[in-house]
Amino acid sequence: MRLFKDRTRPAGEAPPRLRAVPEDDQPPLRSVRAGGQRRLRPIPPGGQPKLRQPSTLKPPGPRPTLHTSNGGARPLPRGAPFNPRGGFAGSPPLEPWLQRVSPRRIRLVMAMMGLMAAGLLMQLIRVQFGPYAPVFAARGDVGASRIEQVFPSRGLIYDRRGNLLAANASRYYLEVEIRQLSPISIRAIAEVLSRILVLPLEDLHAQLSVDWAARGQFRIRLTRTDQNGQTWPITVDKNVAGVLNNFLADPQAPDLSGLDLVPAPLRVYPAGNLAGHVLGFVNQEDEGFFGIEGYYDEWLSGKPITVERPMIPPEARLFPDPPAGVNLVLTLDLEIQQMVEIELQKAIEASGSESGQVIVMDPRNGEILAMAAWPTLDPNLYEPWLAKAGAEEPVITPAVAAQYEPGSTFKVLTMAAALDAGKVEPETEFVDEGQIEVGGNLIRNWDGSAWGPQTMLGCMKHSLNVCLAWVASEKLGASDFYSYLNAFEIGQLIGIDLAGEVPGQLRNTRHPEWTESDLGTNAFGQGVSVTPIQLLAAVGAVANHGLLIQPHLVRQVVGPQGAYSPQPTVLGRPITEETAQTLTDMLSTTLEGETPFAHVPGYLLAGKTGTAQVPTERGYDPNWTIASFVGWGPLPDVQFIILVRLDKPESSPWGSVVAAPVFQEVVERLVVLMEIPPDGMREGYAASH
Repeated sequence: MRLFKDRTRPAGEAPPRLRAVPEDDQPPLRSVRAGGQRRLRPIPPGGQPKLRQPSTLKPPGPRPTLHTSNGGARPLPRGAPFNPRGGFAGSPPLEPWLQRVSPRRIRLVMAMMGLMAAGLLMQLIRVQFGPYAPVFAARGDVGASRIEQVFPSRGLIYDRRGNLLAANASRYYLEVEIRQLSPISIRAIAEVLSRILVLPLEDLHAQLSVDWAARGQFRIRLTRTDQNGQTWPITVDKNVAGVLNNFLADPQAPDLSGLDLVPAPLRVYPAGNLAGHVLGFVNQEDEGFFGIEGYYDEWLSGKPITVERPMIPPEARLFPDPPAGVNLVLTLDLEIQQMVEIELQKAIEASGSESGQVIVMDPRNGEILAMAAWPTLDPNLYEPWLAKAGAEEPVITPAVAAQYEPGSTFKVLTMAAALDAGKVEPETEFVDEGQIEVGGNLIRNWDGSAWGPQTMLGCMKHSLNVCLAWVASEKLGASDFYSYLNAFEIGQLIGIDLAGEVPGQLRNTRHPEWTESDLGTNAFGQGVSVTPIQLLAAVGAVANHGLLIQPHLVRQVVGPQGAYSPQPTVLGRPITEETAQTLTDMLSTTLEGETPFAHVPGYLLAGKTGTAQVPTERGYDPNWTIASFVGWGPLPDVQFIILVRLDKPESSPWGSVVAAPVFQEVVERLVVLMEIPPDGMREGYAASH
């Protein structure tokens, strides 16, 4: 019989009882759908439900797998029928919510998804090609890349023989990301850095404990304080950086979360304090200061380029390297420089001088072979010198910035002017009475004595102030005297390629504070100030047959386009060749009578001593002097000129006693390093050829 529920019974009426039918009399049933409702009807005897057979065009796929409730799985038997409402035969029934899904609902969901896809497509077209496409493109570029400035490697510096004087390395700044700090990492960072770098623990902990986020800073650079109270960023070399990176990478190490090592270029000087005053230094911002580094900073640093670096990895690409800085080959000879610095140090210790300089130059082309200064400067440790530089002390480049009154070495220029103007001859006589009045100022000799009748040769030999004041005031006159000093570049920048040069001070007749008495005192180097390089260049004109050559320190510039060698620059001819030869012969003759400590056996030399008072705000200091000596040789083929200056010597105030011996010691070693044979050998070689 057919079993069904009576769906029309009244409410509250009990359902009808079902009468059991013997199983043998009950025909098989199969499910059919009619009129949208499910009905059961008998299957004809001997009939079977028709099952869809697998296609013979394709091999059957893999056998479906039945997943059991306990997580296992077993394959279903081949040919197992699949019921859309109940799944495969023999498998558990599908979830009720899956059985209730109708095709209409599926079509509705698919239609909604299609509409959404169409909307997205329309929006993409509008963004890409619509009127606001440029605005959207600009917004899309924000954050897609970042602008960076790429700096090239700084150029190297060599001496004339190829010895490396300045090179590049890496250093690391210690920076902290504030948002990554924790109380544990703050304590650990302070303790680790204090032990490794030997820095105060309290200072490091205080820097890390500041509420930087409240100040709008989320990344800081740790600093330290030097002995002068100045604050500097903490930097470490690659070895210390390796140790700290090991701490950061080791999970068992102290928690240094937030600490970051930021690489930066570092300028290194392999020769240490050798020629440190000449080289200058490069600060932590990679900017050159003083000396060669400061003067040629733009050439050495090269030209940085600006690149746009994409943040999206697929768009990453190689960028061109910026043009590197040029390399410089200096005129310095490191062997001569080292020898001169050793001799200067010995002289400082022997005389008890406060400071000093020695400069060696080739007067024929202006090349500086050595430029030594005491105290020495190590460019690798330049920070202590910055306080002195900030106080306007000319200690970093004293050869071009340390002005002083030259004293008797200035008499070389006064005599050169008088000889060249034809006002005096070497045999011109002068009666020295021990004093002379010029412009109401009484001038006396260095020893207060009257030397009686003297020739110009005797005036230079005994370094008589009265005689030179007479030459300037009575023979030359103010107009000619200052005209010659201007020709010698006194009171002007000489133009040497070192940063920090000053012009010195010279009051001439056009200066509002000039008086006639200045004419008398300027004649013997008082009341006028020069720099060592300025006086050396001026006297170098006498040694170089009357030609004034500009001193320089760069011998060759090597860049991407090749090498360039600057040619000597002639600043002028202040005196004639005949005048220069006459004065050189005079100073060669007078040198032996002036001091016995400046001679070198086998070599004919010329020179002049100098002893100058030290000016102060209240006049001249009666206790201290500046002792100096300037000399050149070998005659007649001059190959070097040397200036020695010692400030405030204690052993003796006189240049003939403390400065002349330094000249002697330097020349004895210089002729060996420069391979200059003695006069007899050179004359014999010249005669044979």
